[in-house]
Amino acid sequence: MKKELHNLKAIPYQDITDLQDLLDRLESWQEPLAVLDHFFQFRTGPINKKKVIKEYYACGHLFHAFFTEFLRLIEDKQVKIEKLDRERKVISHFIKV
Repeated sequence: MKKELHNLKAIPYQDITDLQDLLDRLESWQEPLAVLDHFFQFRTGPINKKKVIKEYYACGHLFHAFFTEFLRLIEDKQVKIEKLDRERKVISHFIKV
């Protein structure tokens, strides 16, 4: 009995470390995004308009920094995925059982 050929893509170690780096970068945004989430939660009671304006300005800068980094990471990883799709394939040989 013969098994069919399977195309297996070789994954270089550098690609694995790049993926770990991406995960670390995304995890680094957990705390700043929690600050944004807290700012945009519905509040009850009186609102200090001056404080809200200052927080809004600060959160705007925080969001812009995140969004810029997010777009850069997405573009970088799309290029990486396209490169991996074009890379060599390892073809397994027929295995006789």
